[in-house]
Amino acid sequence: MENIYKLTHEQISSYEENGFLIIKNFLENHEVESLVKAAHDYAGDNIHNYLNFHRDLTEFNQTILRSDLHDICDQLNNFRMIPIGSVFFFCKPNNPLENGSNPHQDNYVAKAPFGSYFVASIALDDASATNGALKVWPKSHKLGELPFKDTKNFEFDNDGKLLKAYPIGSECQIPDGFEEIVLEYQKGDLILLHSHIIHAADKNISAEGKWRRQVYFHFIREGDPFWPGWNARRQIMDRGPRRV
Repeated sequence: MENIYKLTHEQISSYEENGFLIIKNFLENHEVESLVKAAHDYAGDNIHNYLNFHRDLTEFNQTILRSDLHDICDQLNNFRMIPIGSVFFFCKPNNPLENGSNPHQDNYVAKAPFGSYFVASIALDDASATNGALKVWPKSHKLGELPFKDTKNFEFDNDGKLLKAYPIGSECQIPDGFEEIVLEYQKGDLILLHSHIIHAADKNISAEGKWRRQVYFHFIREGDPFWPGWNARRQIMDRGPRRV
């Protein structure tokens, strides 16, 4: 059996307190490059956000089904977490079909019980404020579900081709007393997000031409209900037994 990935008490406590956690060097460089190549081979010149690469691309399927990823998700949620979806962001500099995201909570799309939906994201490029790294509002997950403004994310033509992209996420208001921080992380790092933490990302307008490719894997607590979504079509995967 593969080695079990054990989190420290400090890591779990930090996640519970702040609503996010970064684990350094989760993937090795060759694993990152394999995901990047697969994404570009699939997209060609049609660069924009893509849903559910894990259903079409072996490299992403193997990653969402990694036992060490499940170990981490299970420990942070103290429950067996089931993979149900993914979204890939190329974040090409100055791409008209990618426009960052509004401050939002992810659970607005899944409509799951509080603390059930969960996001595990892998950085495929180094990220900072200069190329649109994630911004979070620590401890905002403790607010629970906030009111949000339902907004359009995409426009498609009759053939399903993406014509226009708006900032992702149905925007919520940030209550007083919560301060934004811009995360910095390197390719291969794993970013874990509570589904109710407020987060956003600016459009990548890097003057140095730095991409910010990133994949987000979505999980649900075993047995809990969720909305599959008209576009995302979230669905339960077979992931194997809990190990921790």
